[in-house]
Amino acid sequence: MSQPVPASRLDTKPEGFTLVELLVVIAIIGILVALLLPAVQAAREAARRTQCTNQMRQIGIATHNYHDATGELPPCRVGDGQQTWLMLILDYMEDSQIKDLWDPQLGCFYDQEYATRTAQVGGFYCPSMAHDGRVLISKNPPADPHGGHSDTEPDTGSGGWSGSMSDYRAVGGSTCPIDVNGNLITFGDFNETYQPFLDGAIPQAKSYVKGGVGNRGAISFRGKTAFRSIVDGTSKTFLGGEVGRGTSERGHAFNGDHNAMLQIGELQAFCDKCVTPFDPEDPYGNTTGGDEGFGSAHPGISNFLFVDGHVEAITRDIYPRVLDRAATRAGEDLYDWSDSDLPTCQTSGGPGPL
Repeated sequence: MSQPVPASRLDTKPEGFTLVELLVVIAIIGILVALLLPAVQAAREAARRTQCTNQMRQIGIATHNYHDATGELPPCRVGDGQQTWLMLILDYMEDSQIKDLWDPQLGCFYDQEYATRTAQVGGFYCPSMAHDGRVLISKNPPADPHGGHSDTEPDTGSGGWSGSMSDYRAVGGSTCPIDVNGNLITFGDFNETYQPFLDGAIPQAKSYVKGGVGNRGAISFRGKTAFRSIVDGTSKTFLGGEVGRGTSERGHAFNGDHNAMLQIGELQAFCDKCVTPFDPEDPYGNTTGGDEGFGSAHPGISNFLFVDGHVEAITRDIYPRVLDRAATRAGEDLYDWSDSDLPTCQTSGGPGPL
């Protein structure tokens, strides 16, 4: 005969969550994730910033090795359409296989093979900076799609020449006026004729000898500076820095026509829209496109490489006149990062004699 079921067992509720309990748990998990996410993002950005710093240090070491081998610092570019410093130092970054692709007998950048122009060096891209791609197409020189070069056509179907980009540029010098043989050259007027006279650590090559097809290749050149030229101190003088996305996507890394260097100081400090992509319909970044200048995707700071090889994070709210002093190699003008009362170089004629 079956035993009666105890009343305590009949009153037991089935195990499980009610809808209210489930919603409370989900809400708690959501709050915890919201609290943890900024910390995770900050940790990731810290790691990316460290990687960016290390990459710039490697560029600095390669520059030092270039100096040891040649007795001079690399120029920011050899000349119009010729190799930039980022191409010249590849032999000293264990990327000789890319450097060897450049054949001066073919001519300048536009005459080089597609593989040469579009070769990508991982250490030239900041991990914090987003890009849709690392190869861009430029229609420079715009007046003549063939540009008088040995290529019978630009890259097939593109109407222009492809090239890899970089998130780093040389610091060409300050934005102060410079006396060149009695002519006062001001910011924005440094073309191929005047770029060798820039007051930064690695101005354009002093001279170069042409050769190759159409006499367009630079078969030899002479740099303008060496460590002995950096009389302001190698630890106080900029060599290169991070640039905003608009600048990265505006030009090729190895093309001397495409801003191998930028000046920095009172007249051009940092970009304002540093993470905004380049817009060919707004090339100067006046409305929709990224503007030109040094800058980064790191919150509040930009990394700069100094001639001695160390890297510093420079805050964006630094006084621009200090940047003019840090950009010169022989200004003989002492500065501190917190200086706020430095005279404007636009009225004093410059931060000091070059």
